[in-house]
Amino acid sequence: MEKLIECRYWKEYQGLNGWTMFCSAGAFAKVFDRKEAEEIGCTDQQRAICKKTMEQNIGYGLLPKITAAAKESTKDEVKTPAEGELAATLNRQ
Repeated sequence: MEKLIECRYWKEYQGLNGWTMFCSAGAFAKVFDRKEAEEIGCTDQQRAICKKTMEQNIGYGLLPKITAAAKESTKDEVKTPAEGELAATLNRQ
């Protein structure tokens, strides 16, 4: 079946209860700047279509957040978690 919405983030599959259609960028809380969003086709008009399709299909719609401009992150802004904040992944003896 041809996809209803042509976008690399748009997912469609048929489950036991029928078709499920959603935006994976919205589902995983992606953040795009305005320029990047327009490059991938995530315009205000397209977002309205995607949201309406999701709401009709699964009852709600999650869209990616669009920011005004890209923020350059510097190394000083990146916070390294303290040892107590890290998940236990190693069995230390």
